[in-house]
Amino acid sequence: MFPPIVLLFFTLSLSTLIFAETIDYKNLKTPAGDKLPNFSFAGYHQSEIPLPALTTPANKTLSPGSGDQAPVIQAALDSVKDSGGGVVELKAGTYALSSGLLIHSQTTLRGAGIGKTVLTVKNLEDNVVTLGKQTNGAKRGDSVKITDTYVPAGTSTVHVSDASRFKVGQEVFIERGVTQMWIDEMGMTPHTKWLPPGTLVPQPRLIASISGKAISFTIPLTDSLNATNSIMTPIQLTPYVPPTQPSEIGIENLSMRVSPSCSGIALGNTTCSASAVRVSSWTSDSWVRNLDLTGFNNHITTGQYSARITITNITMNRNGATDNSAGYALDIAIDGTQTLIHNCKTLGAKDAKSFGVATQSLTPGPNACIGYEAQQAVESVEPHQRWAHGFLNEGSKVAAVLLRNRGAAGSGHGWTVNNAVSYNTNASAYTIQNPPLGQNYCIGCVGPKDSKQVNNGTFLSYGKFVDPPSLFEAQLKDRGFDFKI
Repeated sequence: MFPPIVLLFFTLSLSTLIFAETIDYKNLKTPAGDKLPNFSFAGYHQSEIPLPALTTPANKTLSPGSGDQAPVIQAALDSVKDSGGGVVELKAGTYALSSGLLIHSQTTLRGAGIGKTVLTVKNLEDNVVTLGKQTNGAKRGDSVKITDTYVPAGTSTVHVSDASRFKVGQEVFIERGVTQMWIDEMGMTPHTKWLPPGTLVPQPRLIASISGKAISFTIPLTDSLNATNSIMTPIQLTPYVPPTQPSEIGIENLSMRVSPSCSGIALGNTTCSASAVRVSSWTSDSWVRNLDLTGFNNHITTGQYSARITITNITMNRNGATDNSAGYALDIAIDGTQTLIHNCKTLGAKDAKSFGVATQSLTPGPNACIGYEAQQAVESVEPHQRWAHGFLNEGSKVAAVLLRNRGAAGSGHGWTVNNAVSYNTNASAYTIQNPPLGQNYCIGCVGPKDSKQVNNGTFLSYGKFVDPPSLFEAQLKDRGFDFKI
């Protein structure tokens, strides 16, 4: 067995840390050298520039009409895209839709304001709004072996057997394979559907520099690579050419309604299964802003390998009790990377239950959720399944924060996340667990630990908020940028 990971806190004693008001987040690390992920790369253009102004003049303006308005709005979106992009503005009023809308690259759909412009649908066989057209997968190149025995999370450089195949600015997957040995060490052997041997755990990155056989990336790793005794194999760097990446897409300043409501309907219902907004796979540098969503089961979904997406100021109203016979729906589901969720909330029926913000299977970090709130007594911030990594939950106020092993729950979701941090949060219950070969953190967490669950995670300043108030903002300032959304 591999030894459990114990944090090193340098010259600070444990008692000092428990009651500390300031956290030296830059220097927290494990004996193996794993550091806190740098979450500040999440969001539109890595949160280095603000979102486009809401005052950008419209290229086309539509007024509400009778009957199905989807063809009229879609025609306007297509026309603006064909003209080089811009804004389609919907004046105040109600727009009935019988089919979903597709927003193209360089195009924004904007309403007159929340509660003023309202899109209504009667069923959810289609996503109401999709950002970016779904594209094919990436074209992979030949993989090259990473020769390091151990690469800690938070590291920006690896060494390869042959660097001649790579160049600065190239997109690559940092990959490591799931082995039966690793599955055994993680205690996942009984859960045969967790991650089958041979599965590749990818981290998409951009090459920043090359020096000899050392290759550095623009974003540090959010998951470690461990070649000790071949516990993870292969460990490799794979160049890839991405498919078409739709970008600079926005939806903002409007409301959406489903009538009759789908809120709380059992999962699998074909007329209630889609989302209010879906960000398609490989869509990048786009945003979802200032929306009020009522009657949906799944509200916002980001597709695999979507990147640098900001989702901000969203109110999700669950106006019906939950039938959880087939599981809970997801308010915001993250399957992409560098996603920033900011100032979003779930309101409505007290007996509504859902996963508030959740990562999906093998979701690569960094991803960040800041300032999420929920009214309901059962509403969690919880990575959902199968070894996501590099997730920040900051400043939330919810029923539960759960960074844990879900075991056989769902379809055998098992260990859901590694290198996740709950920072300056307020919850009614915490379950924070350290994977056998990893770590999850609760820093400045206010609220009780769930007494029925194992809480062997890494707790710092438990019961008391810490400085800096925002880890995300502090890390962004470390990179030389102000926090702007």
